[in-house]
Amino acid sequence: MDSLEKELFGSDTESLDSRSDHGHDRHRHIHEDDLDIDDLADSDMEHENSDPLFQSIMESTDDNDTSYMPLAKDSPPQHTPHPHIPGLCLHTNVLSHEDQSRLMQSIIAKNFFKGGEQNQAMCFGQRDLAWLDWFESLLKDSGTLSEPFCRGDWTRREPLFDQSIMNLYHPGDGIKPHVDLARFEDGIIIVSLLNAITMDFYPALRTMTATDPVDGGANPYTQTSATNRAPAHSVRLEPGSIITLQGPARYEWEHGIQETTRDLVRDEWINRKIRVSITLRKMRPQAWEIGPTAAQNGVADRT
Repeated sequence: MDSLEKELFGSDTESLDSRSDHGHDRHRHIHEDDLDIDDLADSDMEHENSDPLFQSIMESTDDNDTSYMPLAKDSPPQHTPHPHIPGLCLHTNVLSHEDQSRLMQSIIAKNFFKGGEQNQAMCFGQRDLAWLDWFESLLKDSGTLSEPFCRGDWTRREPLFDQSIMNLYHPGDGIKPHVDLARFEDGIIIVSLLNAITMDFYPALRTMTATDPVDGGANPYTQTSATNRAPAHSVRLEPGSIITLQGPARYEWEHGIQETTRDLVRDEWINRKIRVSITLRKMRPQAWEIGPTAAQNGVADRT
């Protein structure tokens, strides 16, 4: 883990594993039309033949996941606040199949995961996040960022987000329970792609507030926090689903994913498959003074 990742995560335990690294300027140009995932195989045969991640994605579907019942294509977006965690809202039927494919196509084209050799990449600043401009518009147009689901004080900020993390989860991967660092503002967006997974929520061992010092460090992780605590609540994140965290959900609850190859969903064990997530956050102004810039670290391509 390099110095920037330590500053962003606080400790090695909050990265996905020791392979975590930043993406670099090694990419392919693919025209970003609205294609579905099946069309990706036809759009770039070289990827199919040479990219292990691309091949895994082509083989990874939720077709046999009987716990997943997608809404009809003409169903409106669904926004469901959590009944027990204030500030947590699950948004479904917001992203079409084509929207999800467009996000995955960009991730593959920019080679964030280096063909599956690394499992995490970060982007900083509006220039590095220009590939998500259309996605921000979609979130606003769909009502995902509207009250009462999300507070206007953060959804109307400019820019809405200036930092992103793309994570690649193979079956068995997880992330320790944590509260995102104080250097990020309130209002966090997490997008799930490709396949479903269960995210667990725990009352925070140490709560945070929006006014904590930006260099306050990471949520304290101990072996007890991961192994001897049962989650208070769990949320099933289907492909294409979005969750937003604000207020208590952002500062007073830890979220994490257990390291397991299957999840228990409504009394049925569901095997995990490859999942990709995109987390979008806004850095507090003081936080930019803590670490090197994205340009110095080469954390994203410059297209």
